[in-house]
Amino acid sequence: MKNRITVLLQIFIATLLFTSNLNAQGPIDGFFSKKGKTSISLSYLSGNYDKFYVGGQEVSPVPAHNEIDQTIYSLHATYAVTDNLTAIANLPYIKKEGNGVADPINGTTEQSDFQDLSIFLKWAPFTKNLENGSMTYIVALGGSVPLGYEPSGILSLGSGAPGIDAKVGLQYKNNNGFFAMVMGGYGHRGKADNNFNLGNGSDFDAPDVVNAVLKLGYAGKHFYLDAFLDSQSSLNGVDIMGPGFAGNFPETIVNYSKLGGTVFVPFTKFIGASIGGATIIDGRNIGKNKYYNVGLTLNL
Repeated sequence: MKNRITVLLQIFIATLLFTSNLNAQGPIDGFFSKKGKTSISLSYLSGNYDKFYVGGQEVSPVPAHNEIDQTIYSLHATYAVTDNLTAIANLPYIKKEGNGVADPINGTTEQSDFQDLSIFLKWAPFTKNLENGSMTYIVALGGSVPLGYEPSGILSLGSGAPGIDAKVGLQYKNNNGFFAMVMGGYGHRGKADNNFNLGNGSDFDAPDVVNAVLKLGYAGKHFYLDAFLDSQSSLNGVDIMGPGFAGNFPETIVNYSKLGGTVFVPFTKFIGASIGGATIIDGRNIGKNKYYNVGLTLNL
């Protein structure tokens, strides 16, 4: 068992990527639909990396796996409860595959399953009309629940811990359609199952996080586009191969800065398509991932 865990430590360094952070900039933006409007989006995301951060040090290629490929299929839905209150749900199905040796625990180089179900309420307590546009104040509260995947496996799909997140932000949009949004948030994470009975056998305490998003873009009748900078910092935790690390992967610090963009084109008032991409430009205990995504949105 000890030899297995040693191999596990070596390979998991290469594959640590909490994929709840991979989906663009998260589920919250500064736009609100009219009461009763529903939208359903189906998206496909493809990511790849052959570099990763052990602590804050970038290393290449990925040990054992050499390179990691990841695919995410997501179902995203919103419902406008009122003109200024929106309910949001998101469910990703994730597949991760290493291009190297097999997982010493389950004998495979691939993991796939549903990840975390997340639900949010987004509220605009008030919107201030200005001379050349408007300012929207945004408050959001939500949570996520892991759906039974193995959090300590080599190709784990996430931390395996439930979470509660609160966010506040501002969005300015001028009368020509250009907008700027800034949002910050705090995420409390619960415990993840210690299925391999590592350390003292207690369940893991996943680190709490703070996050921030800056987004600039244009939202018009014929198309939407944005560019964003998304960041996250853990408030506690351990570094991979650092002091206190003994295979307790859900307790690992995960910091990142991510730069990307999105384009959306409505074909009719009922259907539209999007394309986007992003790359991690700096991080800690995370794969230096780059990805692209495409999606189809139905407005009901």
